Amino acid sequence: MLKLPAGQVAAGQLPQVCPRHGEPAIEMKPMRLISKPPAWTPILILAAVIVYAIVVSILRKTVQAAGWPWCAQCKAARSRLLSIGLGVLGLGLLLLIGGFALVNSSDAGGLLVLVGIFTLLAGLIVAARSGNQAIARAFVSQDGQFVEVAKPDPRFVQALQAGAPGPSFGPPPGQYPPPGYQQQPAYPPAGYPQQPAPGYPQQQPPVSGYPQQPGAPGYPQPGAPGYPPQGAPGYPQQQPPGYPQQPGGYR
Repeated sequence: MLKLPAGQVAAGQLPQVCPRHGEPAIEMKPMRLISKPPAWTPILILAAVIVYAIVVSILRKTVQAAGWPWCAQCKAARSRLLSIGLGVLGLGLLLLIGGFALVNSSDAGGLLVLVGIFTLLAGLIVAARSGNQAIARAFVSQDGQFVEVAKPDPRFVQALQAGAPGPSFGPPPGQYPPPGYQQQPAYPPAGYPQQPAPGYPQQQPPVSGYPQQPGAPGYPQPGAPGYPPQGAPGYPQQQPPGYPQQPGGYR
């Protein structure tokens, strides 16, 4: 029995080697893995099947594998078991129909019904064994912390111990940017005029002797004696001569 951490399985960090057959994986199949029912739960069937189903669903642990190694033998085994199971189910259904048709006219009718019921059960069992989890032979532990693989192939164990990479969702560590990544152009691009560039309009130079910051000593207050009215000669202009106006020559 091999125990894999549930987080590792959920992240798809597994070697691309089939755990059951040891063959190279042809795909990393997303798979829902669940835990087996506890050993004491079948006794609940004696009380009621619905009680058994409710208790099992409550105690069930689930791990959603991002990618489980799936080889060609796994694919062939699933197709084979599914075909056999469906064929046996069809045969059981025919036996039931024939048995019910003969039950009133022949003693063989009851026997055919009984055989048909057992045939249906056998077909259901075979079809259930064709599920992905049954083929993988992997189940979640009762505490939900591990995924337990029954009878793993030595080649899978060896690849796991060697740290063979699983499916990659980004560049390998230390390799960034990845190969083929298109670099973004530098900013600002070559030839972009820097500020202030030649010809860029300069801000108005300070008026000689005019205090710039409000509140500074000597800063004239509006309406104070000697403060030039707006538009009068000597009133400081907002823009220097030749400054382009909006719209038009504004840069």
